[in-house]
Amino acid sequence: MNVVVKWLGSISIMLLSTLLIISILATNQTWYNRGLNTIVSPLEGVDLLHLISLENPIFKEALPSEFKAKSFSHVMVSTATNLDFSHPLSLLSQGIPAMAAFDTTIAVAGQGTDVTNMPRETLPPEEALAELAKEHTNEENEESPGQESENTDPSVLIYHTHSYESFLPELGLEGAENADQAISSNPEINIINVGKHFADRLSTHGIVADVDKTNMNAYMQERSMTNYYSASRQIIEGKLETQQYDLLLDFHRDSARRDLTAVTINNETFARILFVVGTAHANSDAQLAAATELHNRIEEAYPGLSRGVFTKDKSQGNGIYNQDLANTAMLIEFGGVDNTMEESLRSADAVADLLADYYKETMDE
Repeated sequence: MNVVVKWLGSISIMLLSTLLIISILATNQTWYNRGLNTIVSPLEGVDLLHLISLENPIFKEALPSEFKAKSFSHVMVSTATNLDFSHPLSLLSQGIPAMAAFDTTIAVAGQGTDVTNMPRETLPPEEALAELAKEHTNEENEESPGQESENTDPSVLIYHTHSYESFLPELGLEGAENADQAISSNPEINIINVGKHFADRLSTHGIVADVDKTNMNAYMQERSMTNYYSASRQIIEGKLETQQYDLLLDFHRDSARRDLTAVTINNETFARILFVVGTAHANSDAQLAAATELHNRIEEAYPGLSRGVFTKDKSQGNGIYNQDLANTAMLIEFGGVDNTMEESLRSADAVADLLADYYKETMDE
């Protein structure tokens, strides 16, 4: 029996090592990365240490006394089916597509938020997204220094992993039943415009922001990529090679409808916002604390504007969202498919003002 276990451990280590090397050598071929992630996602670091200890017993001394090895069959079934038996909702979300909308954890609930009205992440049809790669190319969207002054480096990076996310009213489709129609590569009517406006507002507080205006569909098509977060990660890492940022902000738009994403405060209509924190990385605790603090400040100044703070691990989604690149990274969603750009920009002003205050307090500590 011990011989069999050692044999399986050796094979597992060889397989993981081979996949890791392939993934590193082919960083632009995202299917390699997805394959590696699928295989190792059910495992934690201590599980890999256990596998190594089967080959070299000296490593057993580093295992926690309470460690209990996962069964080989559990890992294989999780890998093959994408089911997490420690997370029962994964059984429902895999078997019933509509249940995937609830496959998120509420860390801090905003007004009216419960399991029946969670954030919705949908991906429009591939053919529709492919068309967006042909319009408003990245040469046309060439980034300008915009927010930068002569002697001030940007301290905030704003980028848009799903740059195509737009708003139905801006596309002449107000009230359309199909939420997937709320897409555009035009940076004046998609989420990029919210990012630009947010940066303008930060500048009134003396905070300089670098706004990435990349058409992600064009960027990915040029590189034969299929994973949006892998693509935006390349962009962020490229910028981090030459510039250090205090904050990394990824802006999105939710797919929920207007009854959940619009709120009237002091006779003005705002697009409601929310925070998403990935928990499958070491920075998650700090990011959850920061998102919670901002949510509380927003609620105090604009009651009902924030839908809350939501967390996702790898069994519930990406689980990382590139937030492992900095402990000050944030993912903020502005409005839903039925909001207008005016409502979203109004929310951007409100959040930027409060974020600026929080930023200055934090940087002074």
